[in-house]
This record gives sequence, C-alpha cells and structure tokens, in this order.
Amino acid sequence: MEPIRLNYPSGEDEFLLRIGELEALDDLTSDGVLDLLYRLRMGQDRGNLTYAPVKVREVIACIRLGLIGAGMDRETAHRKSRQAFEDGDMAELNLLAFTVISHSLAAKEHDPLGEVEAGEESGLDSPASTETGPPSGSRRRKSKK
Repeated sequence: MEPIRLNYPSGEDEFLLRIGELEALDDLTSDGVLDLLYRLRMGQDRGNLTYAPVKVREVIACIRLGLIGAGMDRETAHRKSRQAFEDGDMAELNLLAFTVISHSLAAKEHDPLGEVEAGEESGLDSPASTETGPPSGSRRRKSKK
C-alpha cells in the first residue's frame, strides 16, 4: 500500500500505518485501532470532530506512527506530531487521524475495487462430461417385488 500525502498543521507529509504501526497504536489505545476509528467518527455525529470521545495522546500517537510508517525518522515524527497539536485544532487533528487510519485499512492494491472483465469464451472441442450416450435400443427389465 502506498502512503497518502496530506496537508496538516505541521506542513505536508506522507502517512501510512503498516502492520507494526497498527499494532503499536492498538497497544496505545484502550480498545484498539478500530475502536479509535469508531470514536473519531462519533465526533461527526456530535456535530463537530472536536467533540469526538478520544484522548489527545491517541490522536498524536496516530499522527506520529503514520509519519513513521511512511518513512520519517522517529525523532522528526515525534517533533512534527507535537507541533501539529500546538499549531492546529482538535477538529483537524481528529480528521487527520481518521483519514490516516481509514486509508491504512482500505482495500489493498492486490484487491482492486470493481469487477474484472471476463475473458472471451472459448469453444471446447471435447463433449461435456454430462452428455449421455446414444440410447441402447432395449428396454430395462422391470424389478420384481
């Protein structure tokens, strides 16, 4: 999967949560990444992403791990995630975390969306195995009771 390039309060960077980062985020959250995604979504239901029932440290960890997963060194990722909190507001950081997690859990490249076009039908030279042979000409005997 390719990283996603996003503009956020600390600039424009690439984000990706690979399996290692997803597992680390699982460990840093109370009920795992999927629950964090659900709780981030709940902010929209409450009228604003600012009101999502998430912890600040969960959102910052998601941003930091997303930067690391896309190839940024740990120290720079730590600094940029903290700077994003200082420069941005929770609504945009929550949206960023939601986008990073959603992208990382989306369909993989080996499983493209949509239907694959079927190949052309080729005529078979041999008869199908379910064809019956020619009739024998004689009747079956009746069973005795």
